[in-house]
Amino acid sequence: MEIEGTVRRFIETARSGHLATADSEADPHLVPVTFVLIDEAIYIAIDEKPKTTTRLKRLRNIEENPRAAFLVDQYDDDWTRLAWVLCRGAADVLEPGTQPADAPARDEILAELRAKYPQYHDHDLASRPILRLVIERVTQWGAVEG
Repeated sequence: MEIEGTVRRFIETARSGHLATADSEADPHLVPVTFVLIDEAIYIAIDEKPKTTTRLKRLRNIEENPRAAFLVDQYDDDWTRLAWVLCRGAADVLEPGTQPADAPARDEILAELRAKYPQYHDHDLASRPILRLVIERVTQWGAVEG
């Protein structure tokens, strides 16, 4: 799946998105996330913002059921400007010290995340997992602009 043009720019310029996962019983879980798009995959850091556990539901869900979806949207009171892009695919968890052959170097992913989100400069992302959603299908609607 190759993402090009206005759809790529729409995803890349979004400041946040929503990650949808489901457990083995198909119970859905949806969370807002920060992310970067590299090649044809979405990368999401598990950062240091306060959380109730390090065994996050999204991580457990991906272990049980790797199918996931990611949504970026644009709302405007002028409804001619409404838009969204939905990416579906297989998700996995990139643990520290692992380097899948089909993924960019971990340092590159973290550099992209830090470039997009200056808040991450003070976070120890290297010792935390990174979620990856390999995009297999994209659906778009509305005034998708980059």
